[in-house]
Amino acid sequence: MKVGIIGGGISGVSLALKLGILKEQGKDIDITLLESENRLGGTIDSVHKDGYVIESGTNGFLDSKPFTLEVFEEAGLKDKLVKSNDKARIRYIQRYGELQRLPEGAGAFLKSKLLTFGGKMRIAKEYFVPQKKDDSDETLASFAERRLGREALDFLIGPMVSGVFAGDPEKMSLQSCFPVIHDLEKTYGGLIKGMIKKPKKKSGPAGPGGVLTSYEGGMGQSVKDLAQVAESKGVKILLSSPVEKVIKTGNKYIVNSGNEEFEFDIVAVCAPAYASGKFLQELDGELSQTLSTIPYAPMFVAGLGFNDEDIIDDLNGFGYLIPKKEGMRILGALFTSSMFPVQAPQGKKFLRIMAGGDTNHALMEKDTDELLKICIEDVKNVLGVKKEPYMVQTFKVMKAIPQYHTGHREKVAKIEEITSKLGNIYIGGNVLYGIGLNDCTKTSKLIAEKIAEKL
Repeated sequence: MKVGIIGGGISGVSLALKLGILKEQGKDIDITLLESENRLGGTIDSVHKDGYVIESGTNGFLDSKPFTLEVFEEAGLKDKLVKSNDKARIRYIQRYGELQRLPEGAGAFLKSKLLTFGGKMRIAKEYFVPQKKDDSDETLASFAERRLGREALDFLIGPMVSGVFAGDPEKMSLQSCFPVIHDLEKTYGGLIKGMIKKPKKKSGPAGPGGVLTSYEGGMGQSVKDLAQVAESKGVKILLSSPVEKVIKTGNKYIVNSGNEEFEFDIVAVCAPAYASGKFLQELDGELSQTLSTIPYAPMFVAGLGFNDEDIIDDLNGFGYLIPKKEGMRILGALFTSSMFPVQAPQGKKFLRIMAGGDTNHALMEKDTDELLKICIEDVKNVLGVKKEPYMVQTFKVMKAIPQYHTGHREKVAKIEEITSKLGNIYIGGNVLYGIGLNDCTKTSKLIAEKIAEKL
């Protein structure tokens, strides 16, 4: 059986590895991965510069879910995983031009300056807010304001989701982006009721549960190493091989890439929605159109290296996010030298600043030099930056993160219906079921299991 994987990000590579293990076990399977770029990783890349490891995209994954850990275990690479410093549990949100620590308990919440007394009382009243009666899709903003109040939306929920999705809460689908939160109200009648009644609570007010985990040399290196292991198990990986067209003839899929034509029994698409929407046009117009309607948020990332004395703030923690009402232009900054000390030279301070997102497409029209200047200006007073950074590395991606707007679950249902009728074609990656690394590797695991059943 011939399997074609389109897309060499973490999703495609982890799927290739799992299928490679089946091949190594003696299963009759031939695996080819096609990647359009001359490198693997997609939006994941790690640049090594002046002793720093600068990530273009995600800085790791949470070990509270098994999916990504399992991939590294299967590859024999678990010993190369790097746990974040305990300081990474300390998170901040900017308010009144200062960093306010996210409270981790009821006492800290009451003392916190993050919300006014009225805002805190409004959250406490959430217990008595009636349950939503229908199952219609709701924006995150509508849900947060209805259950927690406007202040909580502006200064808690809004900035926190911008840090995960770079998204706009006024557009984001609660059910698609935060199904666990949606289910708390649906199952228990509310958030506070759910937190009281639901067993095995692993997350808290200050953020998700689990330890943030990276990899020696960065997440970009992790994808390269996983691919190398997959190749050792018989997987063929072809770089600089953009797919132009996929059609179906009988029970076979014909994939055109440049001057080459491949014939596969099964195809797993792990490419971005905007790319797959183009090359699947001739296969199925409705599938192509539905994928093409999934929007993407742009991102600008600036990695900045400073001498220790050049920043007054000790950068003790994970980083901070910025509510729109604070009037800044960036989304926030990560304190990488605090989270992962091995990713910065000893005695240096390392910031990774994010800008853009779904709420600020216009900002991304500026050139790199201007965006860099904005990033430095917006952290200057908050962190006490006294000098310009001596190390700078920037990344600008105009289509970085898929956005699950309201109506996303209907798109997912339509895509599942079409691919089921076509047979032996799967949509993976971060397009449908979640954007985090654990979401991607979970989807790849499920696809691998479906393929294994066919063997």
